[in-house]
Amino acid sequence: MHTDEYEISIAREINHCQRVVEKTQEKLTRFERLYDGLTYPVAAAAVVEGLLTINAKELGKWQEEYEALPVWKQRLAEYRQALKAMRISASGS
Repeated sequence: MHTDEYEISIAREINHCQRVVEKTQEKLTRFERLYDGLTYPVAAAAVVEGLLTINAKELGKWQEEYEALPVWKQRLAEYRQALKAMRISASGS
């Protein structure tokens, strides 16, 4: 059963996920700029090898953002797919 309320709810979730993805990407970009373009995996490896010094708390925040991004992107893709399927289903009714 398709209702406008479901579509509205999914659209809200899409908007929320999109905002979180954008903010997370911005945070990652700030970290990368701060550390001369290094990505988290490269920076973390450099820390382990003693080639780079980063405050443990800051490195932890960077790691959290790095690990969160694919989760939020996946969630966004799933909501977009659900909305697409819902619209296809509604047009076939």
